[in-house]
Amino acid sequence: MARKSTGQMQEETQKTLDEYNELYSWSYNDMCDFIESFGETMFLTHYETYHRLVEDYGMELVDNFANYFDIDTIPHFEEMYQGQHETGANFAEYICEELGYIRDLPPWVAVDWEKTWEDALSNDYVEIDCDMSDYTYGHIFSNNY
Repeated sequence: MARKSTGQMQEETQKTLDEYNELYSWSYNDMCDFIESFGETMFLTHYETYHRLVEDYGMELVDNFANYFDIDTIPHFEEMYQGQHETGANFAEYICEELGYIRDLPPWVAVDWEKTWEDALSNDYVEIDCDMSDYTYGHIFSNNY
């Protein structure tokens, strides 16, 4: 299916495309790809934030986030992003350390971090992986914002 030409888009969308291209030198193709994926209304509402996030985190991760949660969630990306961890289990250990839950555990105590992730954290957090980037796994996002 061919992409909609800019001449077939709403006047406000055409104006915004031209403005972003002139002000920021953003690619028409990238902007039109966004419009094809998410629509003109979402372009007008979220593209500036989306573009900044793509520059900071990479297109694949931001697109996977938008597809998993919804494009309307894009403004909450950074507050929901908990960082990259090798696995959900690694995130479970990290968050327990950060919150001070394991500061006095003796070193001989073994904690099942995978079970902690599966049973206690995976309902409140989600792991989004990327196939095409150097950092392919373990991007953890809170389900709440």
